[in-house]
Amino acid sequence: AEALKTNTTLKSLSLDNNQLSDEAGKALAEALKVNKTLEVLNLRQNQLGDEAGKALAEALRINETLGCLFLEYNQIGDEAGKELAEALKSNKKIHTIYVYGNKLSKEVEEALLQAVRKTFT
Repeated sequence: AEALKTNTTLKSLSLDNNQLSDEAGKALAEALKVNKTLEVLNLRQNQLGDEAGKALAEALRINETLGCLFLEYNQIGDEAGKELAEALKSNKKIHTIYVYGNKLSKEVEEALLQAVRKTFT
C-alpha cells in the first residue's frame, strides 16, 4: 500500500483472493487518498469488513481518479455500505462498484446503485 502512495504509472491493481484483512483495506484506503493514477482496484474475495469499507468510503470522498472498484465477496455490512453510498454521491469519477456477496441488505445495495446512477445523470 505504501508504494501506491507514490506510484505515478499504475492504472489497475488486482489483489483479489489474497485474504486481505481490514488492516490491509485501511492501508489501501490511505494510499487512495493521495494516489493520482489508479483507475481500477480489484479487492474481490478477501476478508474486508466494515472497518475497511468505512476507510474506503473516506478515501472515495477524496480520490479523483478511481473509476471502478471491485468489492465482491468480502464481509462488508450495512454500516460501511451506507458510508460507501454517501461517499459515492460526491465522487464524480466512480462509474462502477461491485458489491455482490457481502453482508449488505437489499436497501443498502439499492442506495449504492442510486449513488452511482446519480453521478452520471
